[in-house]
Amino acid sequence: MNFFEVVIYHGLSALVRALSILSPGSGEKAAGVIGKVWFGLDKKRRQITLANIALAYGPDLNQNQRQNLAKAVFKNSVKMFFEYARFSRLFPGQRSKELSVRGLCHLSAAHAKGKGVLCFSCHMGNWEAGTYLSPMVKTPFIVVYRRLKFKPLDRYIKEKRSSSGTKMVTMHKALDKVLEGLDSGELIGLIIDQNVRQRSRGVFVDFFGRKACANTGLARLALSTRAPVVPIFCYREGGKCIIEILPEMPLVRTGDETRDIFENTQSYNTLIETYVRKHPDQWFWIHNRWRTRPLSEKKAKGQPVSTPKP
Repeated sequence: MNFFEVVIYHGLSALVRALSILSPGSGEKAAGVIGKVWFGLDKKRRQITLANIALAYGPDLNQNQRQNLAKAVFKNSVKMFFEYARFSRLFPGQRSKELSVRGLCHLSAAHAKGKGVLCFSCHMGNWEAGTYLSPMVKTPFIVVYRRLKFKPLDRYIKEKRSSSGTKMVTMHKALDKVLEGLDSGELIGLIIDQNVRQRSRGVFVDFFGRKACANTGLARLALSTRAPVVPIFCYREGGKCIIEILPEMPLVRTGDETRDIFENTQSYNTLIETYVRKHPDQWFWIHNRWRTRPLSEKKAKGQPVSTPKP
């Protein structure tokens, strides 16, 4: 990082330390105010959010309901920042007041198979809370992440995630590290609910009744390594951040590789949709999930078939 970026990094660190002293109630109020301002000023992300909600729910939600849901999404996204700041100053024993883990036995059962564990999640609730699992299970946790373009924020988040014992690996360097980790019996964390820009790296699954380009990496890893796949979801409930660990998902294996990759990827995304429907205001609708379109759809409309640039 250059000098200017280093200054921003230290300023960000100081801001988080200052925000960490706020009570949950104060953080809630501040998130509400900032969320409203963000929603009002950020036209691009507001439009993406409203368009995504309209695509997903169609006539089930009227315009006023879509607006209210979108505003709640912005508020909850800001709220995560305040929670993250507060969690960072709490000792592990203190976090139980605001953080609850359910289903830890499912992760233990999968890990007992001795093949490592592939854990997947999505951008819901305070997904950063998932990084606190590593010290709880006393097993190394490798998280595959997409590097942020804003270097000061990327450095800060990487350092904070690593401070809990989580190993951070960028996507372009992930495969060898992931395979080594599985061989060593480690836990691998992947967030798989984002749009895949290159069609060759994904498959089109059904997500809220509309085709969405989904990453096939998790299915390919599960099929090739036979490591168990365990879903983990983070959401807020009753004033607490909940980390819910579900039982191992069955692996579809028919001998037809193409079909198996699609069926398993669809299964993962169907489960994600189920949890998004349970907690719609806590999912990151701000991300353009349906941006990449199938070639057949573009050809039918007479549009260029190249994947749009970000």
